[in-house]
Amino acid sequence: MSRGFPANVATALVQQHVAIVTFAKLEFPSGTIYVHNSLGTYTWGGQDWLGVGDLGSISEVEEGQDVSPYAITLMLSGLDATISGAALTENYFMHPVTVYLGVLDADDALIANPTQIWAGFMDQMNLTVGADGGDAIQLIAESELSRFDVSRNLMYTNAAQQERYSGDLFFSHIHKVEGAKFNWGARTAGSNYPEDDAKRLTTQTVD
Repeated sequence: MSRGFPANVATALVQQHVAIVTFAKLEFPSGTIYVHNSLGTYTWGGQDWLGVGDLGSISEVEEGQDVSPYAITLMLSGLDATISGAALTENYFMHPVTVYLGVLDADDALIANPTQIWAGFMDQMNLTVGADGGDAIQLIAESELSRFDVSRNLMYTNAAQQERYSGDLFFSHIHKVEGAKFNWGARTAGSNYPEDDAKRLTTQTVD
């Protein structure tokens, strides 16, 4: 658990009792929202991170030995006009989400700047109104590794190559070989094979 954390934070994490705060940076098209799952406001990294339940909870952050994408679920306050407005009206899909872990001292102050523990992209939001937990927004975010599972819809054509690298002629003649059939290794008229050269040399006479 202490991997990658500052020394004083790593020391605090192995104590019997430790106070932890989770921070989330949500980069909506209209602007970035900085929230945490505790009370009050914490200032670090040049930003004010707001609490009071805006970030209610976060699912377990998983990692494994295999290179696999892991999703997380964040519960956000549906009463916050900024968050609910962004969730309902903006094209949030595939916008960045970053999660940090902070540790508090006995005075509820951050021991050090929180450490990034997860990064990914917004995938889906579900809004619940008047449920047992109150108005809430469930944000499902996919890790950065999920991009490896998404097809980029690229084609091996000159047109596609020009869109990415204008002036590159790598595929400029690809249309000439489309549908062509090649007889690899077959002997054709006029072919000069090594065994032909050897045979011709053995039949030559020496003056």
